[in-house]
Amino acid sequence: MIEAASCAPGVTLVLGAGGARGVAHAAVLRRLRREAVPIDAIVGCSVGAIVGAMYAAVGMDPDEMLLAARRLTAGSLLAFALSRWRVPGLSEAAGRRAGAIPEYLERLDGATFGRLHHNVRRLGVLTFDIVRREEVFALGGPGLPEPLPLSSAVKASAAIPLLFPPLRAEMGGRRRYLADAGWFTAVPIERAFAPPLRSRRVIAVDLSLIVCPRQARRSYWQNLQQACGDRLLVLRPDVRGCGTIFPRRGDPARLAEAGEAAVERCLGPLRDWGRAKATSPAGFLDYPGGNC
Repeated sequence: MIEAASCAPGVTLVLGAGGARGVAHAAVLRRLRREAVPIDAIVGCSVGAIVGAMYAAVGMDPDEMLLAARRLTAGSLLAFALSRWRVPGLSEAAGRRAGAIPEYLERLDGATFGRLHHNVRRLGVLTFDIVRREEVFALGGPGLPEPLPLSSAVKASAAIPLLFPPLRAEMGGRRRYLADAGWFTAVPIERAFAPPLRSRRVIAVDLSLIVCPRQARRSYWQNLQQACGDRLLVLRPDVRGCGTIFPRRGDPARLAEAGEAAVERCLGPLRDWGRAKATSPAGFLDYPGGNC
């Protein structure tokens, strides 16, 4: 189900699920900014939704996000998860051990789909209704109706089943129980190309989340690349050995390097995209897409 209105961005950045590996997303954003790659829209799932919202809706700089990642520990994440279950006594005690997480979520609570930063015009968040067993895609931006509060959409998208409780929300007159969609669609590339977004070009960041069987198959990516052709560029940071649910010591630095390296490997295509955009009145790019 899609809750949004239409637009047609030039370049959409799709940030996939991957838990603690999401540090790589911030590094990708930092390098894309350095290379002056214009991002018109961001679509995220799970940690990709968090990074996308903190960047586009809160206005955080990627360097600030990378610094925040160093403050995140396995203990603080587990404590925060326990605090979300609202168990009397336990939740309050766990919340005090959640480190800087509540502080950053307070900033997210004050953000909206209607006010975006860094020249991003549209922000999409993918969640999953665990009762109706269907995806729910919330897309918003300046001038569009807000499908549900931004912070609710992002928290639902990052609500890993069993670790976090689902988020109850009213959408379109229906009560929904929303959770992380990463187990079914870890990298929501199709959402970027399909209505209402209809993106002209997509840069997708795949964090190799193996708990998503559909997208873990090589045939999925081959068929997708064949269908999208030069409209799709997939970045794959080297996240081998890095934790997903809980970060390990040294993971933030390794993931930051991996994100930068993934963009570095694709600088040729990305720079040709920029040149083609400058010369093509339709904004279409002639460089063949692929996997980096």
